[in-house]
Amino acid sequence: MRFSPLPRLVKITLGIFFLLATVAPLPYAIVLPGEAQNIFKGVITFKSTENYPATGRIDLMSIRVTNPDSWIFGPEIIYSWISSERSVYPKSAIFPPGTTSEEELKQAKAEMVGSQDKAIFAAVNYLQSNPKIMAPETASVVDAERIGKERAKKLETKNIAFKVKETGGPSGGLVFAIALVELLTEQDLLQGDHIAGTGTINARGIVGGIGGINEKIESAKKVGATLFFAPVSNATEIANVPAGIKVVTVATLAQAISYLENN
Repeated sequence: MRFSPLPRLVKITLGIFFLLATVAPLPYAIVLPGEAQNIFKGVITFKSTENYPATGRIDLMSIRVTNPDSWIFGPEIIYSWISSERSVYPKSAIFPPGTTSEEELKQAKAEMVGSQDKAIFAAVNYLQSNPKIMAPETASVVDAERIGKERAKKLETKNIAFKVKETGGPSGGLVFAIALVELLTEQDLLQGDHIAGTGTINARGIVGGIGGINEKIESAKKVGATLFFAPVSNATEIANVPAGIKVVTVATLAQAISYLENN
């Protein structure tokens, strides 16, 4: 059977259509793995508060997202779909309609400050509710209760501060709180291990879900982390966990600390 060639007008029309599909901006955002910051390296500062060195490392993970003002074109979207390190989302799933880059940056910074404040309250509340963890490991049972309570009473949230590199969002709350519990107690929770994690937190220590979970796990594996704490509400989204890193989902700060104490 012979097929007639397409009329020239049809060819031109199809060519214009595919050209526009290639060069026209599309309403998508691209998410990529970000950097890792070791929280024990100058991120936390204490004033008039007894603290203890950590033997391990805990990383704050981040992701990179194209700006809400950016124009994303067809070839870049196709490349991102193919790439194992990139994810493509409808822009409306990440940014509220009409959001500008300036507004997004301002909100991200505010959320980061908020996550730090909540992490401080969560850690202090946890330690004051569990004072024995603040006692020396050599103390007797009776002395541990007494010493722990004395140390816990001295904790003041105003004497704890964070200094984080350029990043934003609320997802650092969980790892901030874990790091504080490690540094404010003589107990060596990490035992020299390299861990990472993500998740929002409130003053009661409840962990909330975040975006870009798989990208953060991938980044954590690349920098050498062997354990990753993730919010339990993100559990169904976690896929293709790289070999060599264990992902543990938690609902509270207490669960994360309990895991470290018993493993």
